[in-house]
Amino acid sequence: MTPADQCFDGVVKGISDLGMSCFAYTRGRLPLLEALDLPMGYPSGMVATRVANDFVKKMNPKELDDVKVLYLHAHGPGLLHTQKPVHKIADIKGMKIRSTGLSAKIVENLGGISVAMPQGGTYEALQKGVVQGTLAPMETLKGWKQAQVIKYTTDCTNIGYTTAMFVVMNKKKWEALPKDVQKVFDDVSQEWIAVAGKAWDDADVEGYQFSAGLGNKVIKLSHAEEAKWEAAVKPVAENYIKNAESKGLPGKQAVAEVKALIKKHSKARK
Repeated sequence: MTPADQCFDGVVKGISDLGMSCFAYTRGRLPLLEALDLPMGYPSGMVATRVANDFVKKMNPKELDDVKVLYLHAHGPGLLHTQKPVHKIADIKGMKIRSTGLSAKIVENLGGISVAMPQGGTYEALQKGVVQGTLAPMETLKGWKQAQVIKYTTDCTNIGYTTAMFVVMNKKKWEALPKDVQKVFDDVSQEWIAVAGKAWDDADVEGYQFSAGLGNKVIKLSHAEEAKWEAAVKPVAENYIKNAESKGLPGKQAVAEVKALIKKHSKARK
Protein backbone atom coordinates (compact mmCIF):
# COMPACT_ATOMS: atom_id res chain seq x y z
CA MET A 1 0.00 0.00 0.00
CA THR A 2 2.92 2.35 0.68
CA PRO A 3 6.71 2.39 0.13
CA ALA A 4 8.76 1.06 3.04
CA ASP A 5 9.74 4.53 4.26
CA GLN A 6 6.09 5.59 4.35
CA CYS A 7 4.74 2.42 5.96
CA PHE A 8 4.44 3.75 9.52
CA ASP A 9 2.66 6.96 8.53
CA GLY A 10 0.52 4.96 6.11
CA VAL A 11 -0.83 2.96 9.05
CA VAL A 12 -1.31 6.11 11.14
CA LYS A 13 -3.33 7.74 8.35
CA GLY A 14 -5.38 4.61 7.65
CA ILE A 15 -3.97 4.00 4.16
CA SER A 16 -3.02 0.56 5.49
CA ASP A 17 -4.73 -1.34 8.30
CA LEU A 18 -1.50 -3.17 9.17
CA GLY A 19 2.13 -2.42 8.43
CA MET A 20 5.59 -3.92 8.90
CA SER A 21 8.79 -2.03 8.23
CA CYS A 22 11.96 -0.69 9.90
CA PHE A 23 12.03 2.24 12.32
CA ALA A 24 15.29 3.29 10.65
CA TYR A 25 13.52 4.06 7.37
CA THR A 26 12.00 7.16 8.94
CA ARG A 27 14.93 8.67 10.86
CA GLY A 28 13.79 11.48 13.14
CA ARG A 29 10.15 10.34 13.03
CA LEU A 30 10.61 7.94 15.96
CA PRO A 31 13.60 9.41 17.84
CA LEU A 32 13.49 7.50 21.13
CA LEU A 33 13.33 4.16 19.32
CA GLU A 34 16.58 4.94 17.49
CA ALA A 35 18.33 3.79 20.68
CA LEU A 36 17.54 0.21 19.67
CA ASP A 37 19.71 0.43 16.54
CA LEU A 38 22.87 1.64 18.29
CA PRO A 39 26.03 -0.56 18.17
CA MET A 40 25.46 -2.06 21.61
CA GLY A 41 26.79 -5.56 21.04
CA TYR A 42 23.66 -7.56 20.21
CA PRO A 43 24.66 -11.24 20.24
CA SER A 44 21.67 -12.63 18.31
CA GLY A 45 18.39 -11.89 16.61
CA MET A 46 16.46 -13.45 19.48
CA VAL A 47 18.12 -11.17 22.02
CA ALA A 48 17.64 -8.13 19.78
CA THR A 49 13.96 -9.00 19.26
CA ARG A 50 13.27 -9.48 22.97
CA VAL A 51 15.16 -6.30 23.83
CA ALA A 52 13.09 -4.29 21.34
CA ASN A 53 9.77 -5.52 22.76
CA ASP A 54 10.79 -5.06 26.39
CA PHE A 55 12.21 -1.62 25.64
CA VAL A 56 8.87 -0.41 24.29
CA LYS A 57 7.02 -1.80 27.32
CA LYS A 58 9.44 -0.13 29.73
CA MET A 59 9.95 3.23 27.99
CA ASN A 60 6.40 3.55 26.56
CA PRO A 61 7.51 5.97 23.81
CA LYS A 62 4.85 8.54 22.94
CA GLU A 63 5.88 8.32 19.29
CA LEU A 64 4.00 5.01 19.13
CA ASP A 65 0.76 6.42 20.57
CA ASP A 66 -0.81 6.79 17.12
CA VAL A 67 -0.74 3.05 16.38
CA LYS A 68 -1.45 -0.26 18.04
CA VAL A 69 1.87 -2.07 18.40
CA LEU A 70 1.43 -5.79 17.82
CA TYR A 71 5.08 -6.79 18.19
CA LEU A 72 8.61 -5.82 17.20
CA HIS A 73 11.46 -7.90 15.86
CA ALA A 74 15.12 -7.29 15.00
CA HIS A 75 17.89 -9.01 13.07
CA GLY A 76 21.07 -10.50 14.48
CA PRO A 77 24.30 -8.52 14.90
CA GLY A 78 25.44 -6.46 11.95
CA LEU A 79 29.00 -7.56 11.12
CA LEU A 80 31.69 -6.47 8.67
CA HIS A 81 32.00 -8.49 5.45
CA THR A 82 34.92 -7.62 3.21
CA GLN A 83 36.99 -8.65 0.19
CA LYS A 84 40.28 -8.31 2.05
CA PRO A 85 40.96 -9.43 5.63
CA VAL A 86 40.23 -7.00 8.47
CA HIS A 87 42.02 -8.08 11.63
CA LYS A 88 42.32 -4.66 13.22
CA ILE A 89 40.70 -1.25 13.10
CA ALA A 90 43.62 0.17 11.11
CA ASP A 91 42.75 -2.21 8.24
CA ILE A 92 39.46 -0.37 7.66
CA LYS A 93 41.01 3.06 7.10
CA GLY A 94 39.97 4.37 3.70
CA MET A 95 37.96 1.25 2.82
CA LYS A 96 34.63 1.91 1.10
CA ILE A 97 31.90 0.11 3.04
CA ARG A 98 28.24 -0.19 2.08
CA SER A 99 26.12 1.05 4.95
CA THR A 100 22.89 2.90 5.55
CA GLY A 101 21.43 5.12 8.23
CA LEU A 102 23.00 4.58 11.61
CA SER A 103 25.42 1.93 10.32
CA ALA A 104 27.01 4.65 8.18
CA LYS A 105 28.08 6.41 11.37
CA ILE A 106 29.57 3.17 12.64
CA VAL A 107 31.67 2.80 9.46
CA GLU A 108 32.85 6.40 9.65
CA ASN A 109 33.83 6.10 13.31
CA LEU A 110 35.83 2.98 12.48
CA GLY A 111 37.76 4.95 9.86
CA GLY A 112 36.04 3.66 6.74
CA ILE A 113 34.22 5.52 3.99
CA SER A 114 30.47 5.01 4.12
CA VAL A 115 28.72 4.38 0.81
CA ALA A 116 24.94 4.44 1.15
CA MET A 117 22.90 1.91 -0.81
CA PRO A 118 20.08 -0.57 -0.23
CA GLN A 119 20.77 -4.30 0.10
CA GLY A 120 19.49 -4.84 -3.42
CA GLY A 121 22.41 -2.93 -4.92
CA THR A 122 25.13 -4.36 -2.69
CA TYR A 123 25.97 -7.52 -4.66
CA GLU A 124 26.73 -5.62 -7.85
CA ALA A 125 28.61 -2.88 -5.97
CA LEU A 126 30.88 -5.48 -4.37
CA GLN A 127 31.26 -7.36 -7.65
CA LYS A 128 32.31 -4.21 -9.52
CA GLY A 129 34.55 -2.88 -6.76
CA VAL A 130 32.41 0.16 -6.03
CA VAL A 131 32.70 -0.90 -2.38
CA GLN A 132 35.13 -3.30 -0.71
CA GLY A 133 32.84 -4.39 2.07
CA THR A 134 29.42 -4.22 3.65
CA LEU A 135 28.10 -3.87 7.18
CA ALA A 136 25.17 -6.27 7.58
CA PRO A 137 23.88 -9.33 9.46
CA MET A 138 25.10 -12.79 8.44
CA GLU A 139 21.76 -13.65 6.84
CA THR A 140 22.51 -11.32 3.91
CA LEU A 141 25.37 -13.60 2.85
CA LYS A 142 22.87 -16.23 1.77
CA GLY A 143 19.61 -14.33 1.42
CA TRP A 144 21.21 -11.74 -0.88
CA LYS A 145 23.99 -14.10 -2.08
CA GLN A 146 26.60 -11.60 -0.91
CA ALA A 147 28.91 -14.43 0.21
CA GLN A 148 29.69 -14.85 -3.50
CA VAL A 149 31.34 -11.43 -3.66
CA ILE A 150 33.15 -11.22 -0.29
CA LYS A 151 35.91 -13.37 1.19
CA TYR A 152 35.99 -12.47 4.88
CA THR A 153 33.67 -11.72 7.78
CA THR A 154 35.10 -9.86 10.75
CA ASP A 155 33.21 -11.02 13.84
CA CYS A 156 32.72 -7.70 15.61
CA THR A 157 29.71 -8.90 17.58
CA ASN A 158 30.93 -6.82 20.55
CA ILE A 159 29.72 -3.72 18.66
CA GLY A 160 26.96 -5.52 16.77
CA TYR A 161 24.07 -3.26 15.86
CA THR A 162 20.56 -4.31 14.85
CA THR A 163 17.66 -2.85 12.89
CA ALA A 164 14.44 -2.86 14.88
CA MET A 165 11.28 -3.52 12.89
CA PHE A 166 7.64 -2.96 13.75
CA VAL A 167 4.33 -4.70 13.15
CA VAL A 168 1.60 -2.17 13.87
CA MET A 169 -2.12 -1.67 13.30
CA ASN A 170 -4.16 1.43 12.61
CA LYS A 171 -5.52 2.70 15.94
CA LYS A 172 -9.13 3.13 14.80
CA LYS A 173 -9.17 -0.33 13.19
CA TRP A 174 -7.86 -1.80 16.42
CA GLU A 175 -10.42 -0.02 18.59
CA ALA A 176 -13.23 -1.17 16.29
CA LEU A 177 -12.39 -4.84 16.82
CA PRO A 178 -14.38 -6.87 19.37
CA LYS A 179 -12.49 -7.56 22.60
CA ASP A 180 -12.23 -11.28 21.90
CA VAL A 181 -10.67 -10.60 18.50
CA GLN A 182 -8.25 -8.13 20.06
CA LYS A 183 -7.20 -10.84 22.49
CA VAL A 184 -6.44 -13.20 19.61
CA PHE A 185 -4.24 -10.55 17.98
CA ASP A 186 -2.44 -9.91 21.27
CA ASP A 187 -1.92 -13.60 22.04
CA VAL A 188 -0.62 -14.45 18.57
CA SER A 189 1.62 -11.38 18.53
CA GLN A 190 3.22 -12.46 21.81
CA GLU A 191 3.92 -15.88 20.31
CA TRP A 192 5.47 -14.30 17.23
CA ILE A 193 8.10 -12.44 19.23
CA ALA A 194 9.93 -15.74 19.77
CA VAL A 195 9.06 -17.02 16.28
CA ALA A 196 10.59 -13.93 14.65
CA GLY A 197 13.66 -13.99 16.88
CA LYS A 198 14.32 -17.63 16.01
CA ALA A 199 13.78 -16.98 12.32
CA TRP A 200 16.45 -14.28 12.34
CA ASP A 201 18.89 -16.55 14.18
CA ASP A 202 18.20 -19.45 11.83
CA ALA A 203 18.83 -17.17 8.85
CA ASP A 204 22.16 -16.08 10.35
CA VAL A 205 23.22 -19.71 10.79
CA GLU A 206 22.35 -20.41 7.16
CA GLY A 207 24.38 -17.35 6.17
CA TYR A 208 27.42 -18.65 8.06
CA GLN A 209 27.08 -22.08 6.47
CA PHE A 210 26.58 -20.75 2.95
CA SER A 211 29.60 -18.44 3.27
CA ALA A 212 31.80 -21.18 4.74
CA GLY A 213 30.77 -23.49 1.91
CA LEU A 214 32.25 -20.99 -0.54
CA GLY A 215 35.55 -20.98 1.35
CA ASN A 216 35.08 -17.62 3.05
CA LYS A 217 36.79 -17.07 6.40
CA VAL A 218 35.56 -15.61 9.70
CA ILE A 219 38.05 -13.41 11.56
CA LYS A 220 37.66 -13.08 15.32
CA LEU A 221 38.93 -9.84 16.82
CA SER A 222 41.48 -10.00 19.64
CA HIS A 223 40.39 -8.66 23.03
CA ALA A 224 42.63 -5.63 22.52
CA GLU A 225 41.02 -4.92 19.15
CA GLU A 226 37.51 -5.36 20.55
CA ALA A 227 38.30 -2.63 23.07
CA LYS A 228 39.52 -0.33 20.27
CA TRP A 229 36.39 -0.92 18.19
CA GLU A 230 34.14 -0.26 21.18
CA ALA A 231 35.98 2.99 21.93
CA ALA A 232 35.72 4.04 18.28
CA VAL A 233 31.95 3.66 18.08
CA LYS A 234 31.22 5.02 21.57
CA PRO A 235 30.53 8.52 20.17
CA VAL A 236 27.61 7.09 18.17
CA ALA A 237 25.68 6.40 21.38
CA GLU A 238 26.93 9.59 23.00
CA ASN A 239 25.64 11.67 20.08
CA TYR A 240 22.30 9.85 20.24
CA ILE A 241 21.99 10.75 23.93
CA LYS A 242 22.90 14.37 23.26
CA ASN A 243 20.39 14.72 20.42
CA ALA A 244 17.61 12.94 22.30
CA GLU A 245 18.09 14.98 25.47
CA SER A 246 18.04 18.20 23.40
CA LYS A 247 14.52 17.19 22.30
CA GLY A 248 13.40 16.58 25.86
CA LEU A 249 13.65 12.80 25.52
CA PRO A 250 15.30 10.48 28.08
CA GLY A 251 18.20 9.52 25.83
CA LYS A 252 20.54 8.53 28.65
CA GLN A 253 17.88 6.32 30.22
CA ALA A 254 17.08 4.77 26.83
CA VAL A 255 20.71 3.75 26.21
CA ALA A 256 21.06 2.39 29.76
CA GLU A 257 17.85 0.41 29.34
CA VAL A 258 18.99 -1.16 26.06
CA LYS A 259 22.31 -2.17 27.63
CA ALA A 260 20.56 -3.67 30.65
CA LEU A 261 18.10 -5.60 28.49
CA ILE A 262 20.87 -7.00 26.27
CA LYS A 263 22.64 -8.23 29.37
CA LYS A 264 19.42 -9.71 30.80
CA HIS A 265 18.38 -11.58 27.65
CA SER A 266 21.93 -12.67 26.81
CA LYS A 267 22.14 -14.39 30.20
CA ALA A 268 18.73 -16.00 29.67
CA ARG A 269 19.98 -17.52 26.40
CA LYS A 270 22.95 -19.25 28.04
